[in-house]
Parts: sequence; structure tokens; C-alpha cells
Amino acid sequence: MYVAVNADAVQKGYLVALDSTTLAVKSRVLLRDPTDGQPALVSDDATASPTVGPDGDVFFGVQEAVAGTHNGRGWLLHFDAGLTSSLVPGAFGWDDTASVVPVSMVPSYGGTSSYLLMTKYNNYLDSGGDGQSRLAVLDPKASQVDPISGVRVMLEVLTILGPTFESGSSGPVKEWCINTAAVDPLTRSVLVNNEDGFLYRWDLSSNAFTQRIRLTSGIGEAYTPTAIGADGAVYAVNNAVLFSIAK
Repeated sequence: MYVAVNADAVQKGYLVALDSTTLAVKSRVLLRDPTDGQPALVSDDATASPTVGPDGDVFFGVQEAVAGTHNGRGWLLHFDAGLTSSLVPGAFGWDDTASVVPVSMVPSYGGTSSYLLMTKYNNYLDSGGDGQSRLAVLDPKASQVDPISGVRVMLEVLTILGPTFESGSSGPVKEWCINTAAVDPLTRSVLVNNEDGFLYRWDLSSNAFTQRIRLTSGIGEAYTPTAIGADGAVYAVNNAVLFSIAK
């Protein structure tokens, strides 16, 4: 079992592997910013949780060591199961829990990884970004150069821009307000919540939003999870209300 801890005074943190039976510490690793190796920020305000891949690799989102140096996007740090090796990170980690995506959901994928990851990919205007907030499917075993930092990061397999402008008909778009998304292999789609008040279906076959349903008039809010029930109903939170959307 993996948990993250931090020191309140400085908010630098560790990822810790615990024995699931005794809760004894098996290993731990200091969480570092990939750009300079300095301790990354693990904020008490963040909702990121560790994700364990099918191969045992572990992923955890942090903020950059110096606020704003990566446009406030943070990093999705990547480790082996024993927390002994630091592997290629993702280019977004702030307040986000990565979702595992089977490669069969992405017909256009031609790589060699056994699974992919879906994350938020916001780019915050008030932290130096361009305001073009996206969603992304990433390859955890392949890499590309991050255009912001020059660090090698997980390869972008698919990205899609948020559909709603902050104002007018151009410029920054509304952020994706999720902690983690619901992945639906049956329909090859991801269910994801946006600050425009809509819940969207992102079809990974066509890389398009194929459905949406309005939950509220839209509000900036804390990031929350989206889930699919055993009966196919979708659950999403908007403006502190849990919505159930029938199959």
C-alpha cells in the first residue's frame, strides 16, 4: 500500500510503501522536482493519490519545488514498485490522480506499453501558462521533451482541448475540475467533469467529445473524482452536489 506524507512546515514529502497487513514501512522515497532535484511541494490542499499500474509502477502527483516554475502544473512522478528507481515523469501532476487506460481503448496507439495513463493537462494562465487546459492520455514507457522545462516526460498519445472559453470566442478555456476520471473500456471513453458545469464523454477512438450533460451553470471548485457504478450509472460532483447520471 502506498501513501504520501509531508512535513507541515515546508510541505516537502515522501511516498511511502507500507505492508498492507502490518502497516510497517517497507520503503520510502523523497519526492523531488525533476528539473533540479530539489524537494517537490506536497501541498495539504492537493487531492492527488498514488496510482499503481498493472506492472506495479507507482505514480504520484506533486507541485514543483518553486511555485510557478512549471506553470503551476506540477509533475506526475513515476517509480518502480520498490520505490528504488525514479522513472520518466508526466508533465502534469498538480491535484490529480492518474487513471489507468487499457491500450485496447486507443486504436490509434502503436507503441509497446501494456497500459496508458489518463491525466488532467491544465496549463494555468495565472502561473505563466497559456490557459489552454487539456486532457491527456500518456505513455508511461515512452518519452518526449517537455516544451516548458526541457525535461523528458511521458509521451503524449492523445490530448484534447477544453471546449469552453473563459469568455468570448477565443483565449483561455475552462479548467478540468477532476481529481480522477472514470475510464470505461466498454465504450472506449473517459467520463470527465469540467468547470463549465458539464460532464463530458471523451471518446478515445475518435479523440472527440461525443456526449455531454449539464450538471450546474458552472463554478470554480475543488477537484473531485468521477466514477461508474456496477449498473452503468455515472457519478460526478459539481458545486458540492453528487450527481447520478443513468446509463
